[in-house]
Amino acid sequence: MNSYTLAKRRELGAYYTPPELSQALANWAIRSVEDSLLEPSFGGCGFLESCVTRLRQLGNDCPEQNLYGVDIDETAFEILAQKFQISDISNKFIFDDFINVKPDDFTQKNFDIVIGNPPYISMHNMTSKQRISCQDVLDKSIYNERTLGRNSSLWAFFLLHSLSFLNENGRVAWVLPSSLLHAYYASALINIHKKHFSKIKVIKINERFFKDAGADEASVIFVCEGFSSKEVTDGLYNVYSAENVNSLNIILNDRSVRISSKHDNFKLNLLPSEILLTYENISTQSNCLLLNEIISIKIGMVTGANEVFVISNERKNEYNLSDSYLRPVVSRFSDLVGVRHNVFRQNKLIGNNKRALLLHASEEQMSEKFTFLRKYLAKVSSEKRAKNRTFKKRHHWYQPDDGLYPHAFLSYMLHEGPRMVINQAKINCTNSIHRVYFKKKNSTKYKIAVCLSLLSCYSQLSAEIEGRSYGSGVLKIEPTAARNIKIILNDSCMEDLFNAEKSIEKFLNENNFKKACQTVDDIFIKNGIFTIDECNNLKKGLRFLRNDRYKGVKANVDEQ
Repeated sequence: MNSYTLAKRRELGAYYTPPELSQALANWAIRSVEDSLLEPSFGGCGFLESCVTRLRQLGNDCPEQNLYGVDIDETAFEILAQKFQISDISNKFIFDDFINVKPDDFTQKNFDIVIGNPPYISMHNMTSKQRISCQDVLDKSIYNERTLGRNSSLWAFFLLHSLSFLNENGRVAWVLPSSLLHAYYASALINIHKKHFSKIKVIKINERFFKDAGADEASVIFVCEGFSSKEVTDGLYNVYSAENVNSLNIILNDRSVRISSKHDNFKLNLLPSEILLTYENISTQSNCLLLNEIISIKIGMVTGANEVFVISNERKNEYNLSDSYLRPVVSRFSDLVGVRHNVFRQNKLIGNNKRALLLHASEEQMSEKFTFLRKYLAKVSSEKRAKNRTFKKRHHWYQPDDGLYPHAFLSYMLHEGPRMVINQAKINCTNSIHRVYFKKKNSTKYKIAVCLSLLSCYSQLSAEIEGRSYGSGVLKIEPTAARNIKIILNDSCMEDLFNAEKSIEKFLNENNFKKACQTVDDIFIKNGIFTIDECNNLKKGLRFLRNDRYKGVKANVDEQ
């Protein structure tokens, strides 16, 4: 039964868990007829139903008596009344936001199990009351140690707060978004759990369970057992990947003793050991560098209204806009070809009617009345201007160009691997592209070599490890992740890469990304950076992780 509209569920951050998934977690978590359990955001009561089923299987004739819950929405209590015959819900089911609830608010203070699918609401979309409550959780939780951070999503505060509701040796079972695998606050949250549970399993499920609710991304199961309010020193932490609920059940029910996963980055834990060893060995070489050591990476220019400010030549002519209002801009990385972007290529984009012009008017131009410029900008009403956060940050809302022209452009959202293109046109780009600034005054040869080194299978694998996979399978590389991408560079390689620019450029212009990357790999093999066998291992790892981000979306990527 689903009594929530899609809009309401998004407002509450509520994504209903399929019954087969909630049942798998209930079966894992509940191990005794006496187990008491708390569902901190019970919503449609799916987890509560699964828990009742499990308790009955174990021989509990009155399983409803073991249930406790919290929810902030009245509809949840209507569903609760329809599905369960509970005579008195006072102090058992509380109408409030869980982060406001204290253990003493219930008829019993602690529980054997906390289970559920917490609300997925970012800090940006929280109410002011929720932000205050989250800060209160950070201030008062004995488990936080000031490590979680204020920018965490609401689900993270739910997990931290729930620790105060657990009995010794208790268990938690959560369905979480994929941000558990890559968000920096999530890493801190996992480390907190490592200190207080004897066994932890993080399981990425490739099946997309929440497509109908508009969340087209993989889900992550986070189960922990053996809770201790005191720190645990010898706990087990393991990372897995499951295709569906059937394989999830196998992982959940596997009680065999394993060595803890070594790495905080879940992708490193998923890579086959031979591939990981090759990657780690190459990473120890002196000619291996983090991008952060040689460049600064920032997001592109934020216009606040790309549909108004970033236009094509056709739109310019349609509104009779003078060239004096316009300046060249790169709005899509896919418009960039080869290794260098120059004035000729920019003019070709404009001639091909790409959105490659940026409207940026002067005060003097805006002071003139009854112009085509003012008529065009009147499309943005005063009400929209007042509400636009980006406009408020600028001295003049109609001047989007921040003047921070980069040395190079770096791709941001991609299906294959990252590319870097030298900005010889000396123009700006929108925030769909990253801006790159070399930290030192480097030669053109050096800059070209950096761009081309990024195409090696080693750097492409590094990008897969650092980047975040979106629901559609696309790889998103935020500036922080991009700074951690590794490249290989030495004098002999630099010379060979520079000399190979024309052939690599030809392959890139032909959209033969595979051949361009192979050319770079051949240069590294020739210079003894890695062997053919090591190169093949890196390519296997690259295919493995690319295929992993497309699981549940489409068939495997082509052979790399």
